[in-house]
Amino acid sequence: MAMNISLAAHGPPVERPRRGGPPILHQVVLKVVSPCNLNCSYCYVYHGADHGFSTRPPVISDEILGALFARLREYCHRRPEHRVGIALHGGEPLLLGHERFASVVSKAQEILGDRLRGIAVQTNGTLIDRTWAQLFKEMQVAVSISLDGPSEVHDATRVDHSGRGSHARVIAGIQHVQDAGIEPNVLCVINPRYSGRAVYRFLRDIGVQSIDFLLPDVTHDTWAIQYGHLGTTPVGDYLLEALDAWLDEDNPDVSIRLLDGLLRVLMGGNGHTDAFGNLACSYVIVETDGSIQANDALRVCDDGICATGLNVLEHGFDDLLTMDGLASQALAGAIPLPRRCRLCPERSVCGGGYLPHRYARANGFDNPSVWCRDILKLLQVMRQRVQDDLLAADDE
Repeated sequence: MAMNISLAAHGPPVERPRRGGPPILHQVVLKVVSPCNLNCSYCYVYHGADHGFSTRPPVISDEILGALFARLREYCHRRPEHRVGIALHGGEPLLLGHERFASVVSKAQEILGDRLRGIAVQTNGTLIDRTWAQLFKEMQVAVSISLDGPSEVHDATRVDHSGRGSHARVIAGIQHVQDAGIEPNVLCVINPRYSGRAVYRFLRDIGVQSIDFLLPDVTHDTWAIQYGHLGTTPVGDYLLEALDAWLDEDNPDVSIRLLDGLLRVLMGGNGHTDAFGNLACSYVIVETDGSIQANDALRVCDDGICATGLNVLEHGFDDLLTMDGLASQALAGAIPLPRRCRLCPERSVCGGGYLPHRYARANGFDNPSVWCRDILKLLQVMRQRVQDDLLAADDE
C-alpha cells in the first residue's frame, strides 16, 4: 500500500537537537504537585525504581516558582531571541485547583514575557470540567490528556487508588476541552495485548486529531516479566496496525507524532521524538522541591538516576553545561551507542532506542532497546512504504 499522506501537510520539520553536545533547553517540565489521584500500574513515578517522590513537597512553593521563572528569564536573555516553553506536570497538576493553577500560569507569563514559548498541561483528564476547560482556553494553555484507548484497554491499567477505572471521567474531560474549542493532544501508552488499529479508530471516533503513542517504559530487568509472553514484536505489530489505519484514513489533519517523525527521517527530513536517535535532550524536569532532573522516564531504571545535583534556588540552567555524571551524559545525548548496535543499518535512525529502555543493572545502557525487534520491524515496513510511495509518484 502506498502512502498518500503528504508530509508537507504536517507543517515544517521539527528541529533535531544535536548529538553529543551540551543541551539547549526549549522546554521545562514543571512538576507542580507530587501526588496523583490515579494509580496507573505502569507509572514510572510511583511504580518505577526511583522513590524520590516520597520525600518531595506535595505542592510547589511560590519561592521555587519565582526562582525557576527568574532562572529561565536569565537563560533566555543570554541567548538572543531564545524562548522556552513550560509543561505543567505532576503527579496530577490539576490537583492544584483552579485558582492556584491560574496563578502559576499568570506568574510565568508575567516574568518571562515574550521569552515564553507557551504553556501546556499534561493531565490524566479525570478532573477536567467546564471551568477547567474555559480556564485553559482563556489562558491559552495547550492540553495533553492521557487516554490508552477504549474502556477495556484504558481501564486495564489506568485506575484510581480504589482500583476503579478512569475511562468515563477521561472521556468527559476530553469532551469538555473539545467543547471549549481546544484540540487536545492524546498521550496513548501502547498496550500490545490489544489492537493498534482498534485503538486508533476509537481515538478518531471521539474526534482526536493529535496522537502520541508511547512505548511502554520497561528495562531489560523488567521486560520479560511484563511483556515476554506476548510474542516477538508485540509493540511493533501494534504500531504497524495503527500505521495502516492512519494511512488508510489519509487525513493530513491527523498527526501521530512517533510515526510522523520517523517518516520524516526516512524521507530525508528532520523529525524529532526522544524515543529514537540518542540525541541531546531539549528539556529538563524541575521537581516540587526545585531540583533539576534529567529524563523523567529514567526513573524506571534506578533510584536517583535522574538527579543532576542542581536546584533552581541555587543554580541557573547554564550550570547544566559544567556538571558531570550520568544525568549530564543523558541530557547531552553522549551515552555511547550500545556495542551490539554499532553495525546495525538503522543505528542512525534508532540510536539504540529510547535511553530508559536500554538499561540493565548488569551493564547500564550498553544494550539495544528492549523493543529492538519491534523497532527494526517497524522501520523495515515503513522504509518499504516510503520506497513504494516514491516509485508511485515517479510513475504519475
